Amino acid sequence: MKRIDSCYTCLFWEGQGIRQRGPKGLCRRFPPVVTPRDPEGRFPITLSTDWCGEWKRDIGEPVGDSADDRIIYDDQDA
Repeated sequence: MKRIDSCYTCLFWEGQGIRQRGPKGLCRRFPPVVTPRDPEGRFPITLSTDWCGEWKRDIGEPVGDSADDRIIYDDQDA
C-alpha cells in the first residue's frame, strides 16, 4: 500500500531533480540546521517517500495573491 502522507505530497517539501519533484528534496518545515559538519546550516535532505509527524498536505493551488495563502488540509476526511 502506497503512503499518501509522504514528503512528496507535503507542503513543506521542495523536491530536486525532474520537474522539481525528484526522488530527493529539502524539508523546509523548520529553519536550516547548524551542525559541526555544516556551520552555515542547511535544510535536511529527505527522500520523496519519507514521512514525519509534521506532514501537511500540499494542494498546490494558492487561494489568494500570494503563494503563502494556500489552503492546507491536515487529515484525509476534510
